[in-house]
Amino acid sequence: MVWVKLVIFYLTFLSTIHASELSQEEITYFNIMDLNNDGYVSTDEVNQSINIIFQLIDINNDKKISLEELEELKEIVNILK
Repeated sequence: MVWVKLVIFYLTFLSTIHASELSQEEITYFNIMDLNNDGYVSTDEVNQSINIIFQLIDINNDKKISLEELEELKEIVNILK
């Protein structure tokens, strides 16, 4: 579960850490994670977002993510870019 959090954190925030301004993609990710739309992302919202994303990736609902499911996630991320 920890690696999933790290992957999502990387995809949302660290991929363009050298940029001085946030891209529209980063703002969109932030807004998605800001579940109560208060303009902030709390640790509860991060955990809720991770759980939602985990459930979406875990296609067979076995509480584990397989390489096949991870490959599917990669395809989805590439489509969203």
